[in-house]
Amino acid sequence: MAEARPLLDDAVLAAAARVIAEHGWHDFTLERVAQAAGVSRVTLYRRGTTREQLVDALVVGAAQAWQAALWPALADPGTATERLEAALRACCTVVEEHLALLAGLSTAPDPVFHLDEPSAGGGRDTREVFVAPFERLVRDGIAEGGLRAGLDPAETAVLLFNVVPRTYLHLRSAHGWPAGRTADSLLDLLLAGLRDTTGAPADHHPHGATERNQ
Repeated sequence: MAEARPLLDDAVLAAAARVIAEHGWHDFTLERVAQAAGVSRVTLYRRGTTREQLVDALVVGAAQAWQAALWPALADPGTATERLEAALRACCTVVEEHLALLAGLSTAPDPVFHLDEPSAGGGRDTREVFVAPFERLVRDGIAEGGLRAGLDPAETAVLLFNVVPRTYLHLRSAHGWPAGRTADSLLDLLLAGLRDTTGAPADHHPHGATERNQ
């Protein structure tokens, strides 16, 4: 007996991502996905495929990409402040790699990446994946003295998760800013408000910044 075909194979997921990127949330239909995947609409219906399943699978893929990108910042040597900047830059990189898809998902009426319990608003609870790494780095940075002592690690982590990806996405997709300029300008502004600059040189520049016009 032939092995059963997975309900959501890579071709269908890739097609779903293309449809969302090209047509946005409101025109994201199974008919378009089937056409983009080169299968019949009936095939998707027989598999029980739904829009919600496709979006859930794409969110899982984004979460995996996020974890892979942020892991070096959590595990590599260096101060917590340096690793926080590396994590924020990795965040920008992940958004850049999924720019068209995330721009399409941003038109959804309900949040796709949700930080409250799913029952509160129907979103997907992704706090542990997306926010916890920032909270850990902020907490460590305060303990080391690199970040301001008055920061609330949990609150700051939620703020960073909301500000960095959304602002980067908006400046890139709506304003057409270059990738390097967007990341540098955004992180310079945020990190200046987080660092404990007591005794720091006035001409300090964030570690690892890229060329602004890149």
